[in-house]
Amino acid sequence: MNEYYILLKYLLLLVEVAAAIIGIIKFKKFKDSYWKWFIYYLVFIACSELLCKFVLRFHDSFLSNYYAFFIIPLEFLTVFWLYAYKSLNSKKLFWISFGIFLLSLIPYCLFEEKKAVNSFNYMVGAFLMSIMIILEYNKQMKSDDILRFKENMMFYVNTGVGFFYVGTLPFYAFNSLLLQDKTIFYNYYLFFLITNILMYTLFSIAFIWGKPNTY
Repeated sequence: MNEYYILLKYLLLLVEVAAAIIGIIKFKKFKDSYWKWFIYYLVFIACSELLCKFVLRFHDSFLSNYYAFFIIPLEFLTVFWLYAYKSLNSKKLFWISFGIFLLSLIPYCLFEEKKAVNSFNYMVGAFLMSIMIILEYNKQMKSDDILRFKENMMFYVNTGVGFFYVGTLPFYAFNSLLLQDKTIFYNYYLFFLITNILMYTLFSIAFIWGKPNTY
């Protein structure tokens, strides 16, 4: 992997930390809304990424399990909560998605080679996210929220999450096939890094320009 990809990986770490810091700076604006929990989540993710980058990278076995059974599930379940439970106001959708996602870890535990992310589990999570993204856009289009997109927290979050989780689905779903062609693999890995950077950048913009829903 050339220096270009290494630079983007550090840039990704930087925007993750920046999103957490901006969230902390803007915490007073969101302290009376459910968005404060999203700030806590981003702070935790930033700390975890720093820990993984500079400490746990020397412990490959633990690092893989840490991502597979804690970080990745936490990321999906937090986004499920934000979309289904809060924005879409559907507790049923949240708990169904929660259950399906956790059940999708079983094949990985039993059969798949241990690695940070497994294809089946990620496909299930991204598919569920795709449904919520569509429902969220549909909700916004049917209301005046889309007209106030600059102040709409979910507009920025939905756009970033859509680009990353849906756009990078083939990267994980067909990871083993992509590895057979290094050129395609690295091109898609480049897309993975860019969309991830875009997502956290949009999170930061949401905290700067967005206004919280206090219900």
